[in-house]
Amino acid sequence: MLIVFDYNVHNSYVQKVFVMHNQTIAMERINLRASAQAKQVIEQAAQLMGTNLSAFMLNQSYEAALRIINQHQVWLLANADRDALLDALDNPQEPTQALRDLMALSK
Repeated sequence: MLIVFDYNVHNSYVQKVFVMHNQTIAMERINLRASAQAKQVIEQAAQLMGTNLSAFMLNQSYEAALRIINQHQVWLLANADRDALLDALDNPQEPTQALRDLMALSK
């Protein structure tokens, strides 16, 4: 499910997108190796969050993966830019002769 709403950041409006996911039963396995120092730091962070190592690592990795995917799939536009894009899609300009010539090359 995708939820979109506007919020104010430093007096300018931007669209914010949140992705909600369904919880499912864990069936897959992920294995990794870490240095002793990295493991100790991650274990400490998990303890501070009140969770176990596996749950902490999965949750943090999953959230980071969603952020990275969203950065590559979601456009965040100011309201004016969004309106300009939607207007251009709803009211396309007539193609120029140069564009017609270019499109003819692909046939």
